[in-house]
Amino acid sequence: MARTGKHGDQGSATVEVTLAMPLLGLLLLLIVQFAFWAHATHVAQAAANQGLQTARAYGSTEGAGVEDTNAILDQTAGSILANRSVTVNNTATTSTVTVTGKAAAVVPGLSLPITVSVTAPREIVPGMP
Repeated sequence: MARTGKHGDQGSATVEVTLAMPLLGLLLLLIVQFAFWAHATHVAQAAANQGLQTARAYGSTEGAGVEDTNAILDQTAGSILANRSVTVNNTATTSTVTVTGKAAAVVPGLSLPITVSVTAPREIVPGMP
């Protein structure tokens, strides 16, 4: 027998809210996760740029670029950039700094990868080989 009358929808709002709130919570966590990823990417970019300036300087080494990049990451990244690694590759004409890692996870099991690579010409002294 179907219920009719003014009490037929009683409690439906509670059921709808009970179903919608976890979805809203997940949406908010995903927004925060994306913000963490964007911030970690910007921190990695800034550190890579600073390390590149060191690595490309005349007479500088790859190790100096790695050390400078890691120093900046130690000061600025905190725990937002996990499992990070820094590589520097100097050739005769260019320097490249690459920072890789994962953004801190807000949503369990979702750790977004980050890879930032910057390249610039090496500094040379005119008239020097």
